[in-house]
Amino acid sequence: MEQLDLPLAEWIVLALMAERPSHGFAIAALTAEGAEIGEFWYISRPMVYRSITRLVERGLITAVGSEEGNRGPQRMIYAATRSAKSTVTRWLSEPVTELFDVRAELTCKLLLLQRRATSPARLVERQRIVIDEIEESLRAKEDAADDHIARANYALRLEHVRAARRFLDAVDVDAARPAVKAG
Repeated sequence: MEQLDLPLAEWIVLALMAERPSHGFAIAALTAEGAEIGEFWYISRPMVYRSITRLVERGLITAVGSEEGNRGPQRMIYAATRSAKSTVTRWLSEPVTELFDVRAELTCKLLLLQRRATSPARLVERQRIVIDEIEESLRAKEDAADDHIARANYALRLEHVRAARRFLDAVDVDAARPAVKAG
């Protein structure tokens, strides 16, 4: 399967469907404000259902059944295809390449790896390399800057690099506890 260019919300929905078959209501519960994923990257219920529609259209998930809702209509259950599962596994191992993606995308990848009881050590190691490259580039630009505003801007971005590095230092790469409850 080719490298996918999906928005973060669709990656998250796909990754959750790759864990086990589910319906949109269950995914929306995980991504709601203050919920396990939603605490770090909130996805509204309509966006979850839009993401499911797009993932079905792209052939990444398929309907595998339905179940009765408590008070509403039947809920369609979807599962990720085999190739989509391997694509998700590959995406979860890739570091983010932009500093501003550390807060959302990298954090979500770490949460999703934790749900899979998979150590984040390899991702964290690869992310450190990317952060080092970003820092090197920013330092060169800061040194070459010819005005104080540009230097101040690069200094601020270098503070973001240091914050990203502290974040990576705080990730316990030896603790891979499953958050997915069996049953």
